[in-house]
Amino acid sequence: MVSKIVIDADLVLSPAFLQLTGAAPKVYLLFLRRRRMVKLGRKGKEKWVIENNGEIVFPYAEAENKFGITRPRFQRALDQLVEHGFIDIAHLGGGMVKDISKYAISDRWVKYETDDFIHKHREKDTRGLGFKKKEALKVGNENVTRT
Repeated sequence: MVSKIVIDADLVLSPAFLQLTGAAPKVYLLFLRRRRMVKLGRKGKEKWVIENNGEIVFPYAEAENKFGITRPRFQRALDQLVEHGFIDIAHLGGGMVKDISKYAISDRWVKYETDDFIHKHREKDTRGLGFKKKEALKVGNENVTRT
C-alpha cells in the first residue's frame, strides 16, 4: 500500500512555513502522515476532513528512537509549529504518568503575520508530574547502625 501526504500548495510558500527552522518542517510532515483523512458530505459536495484531529499522538520517545530527533529538538519543533499555526495542542499530557499529549492539525498558518492571526504558545506543564527534586526525596539514616 502506498501512503500519500497531501499538502496545500499555498502552505509551501507561506511566510509561516518559510520561517520554520531546524526539525520543524520534518516534524510537521510526520504529523501530516499521522492524520486520517475521510470524505464527508453528500455526493458531489464531499469534503475531505481529518477524522482524528485532536487525537493525533506523537510521543517524544518515538521522535527520538524512530526518527533520530532529540527531545530538545522535538520540543523546539513543537513550539514553532504551534506558534506558526500548524498544530494545536488538544490535550497536554504528562509523560511521567503515561498521559500522552494529543494534537490537532491547524490552519491558523493561513493568517500568519496578519491582524487576524490567533497567537498560541505551547503551555508549560506546571502540574509537577515530572521527576521530584532532591529535597523532596529526603531519605533519613537515623535508624541505620554501624556494622
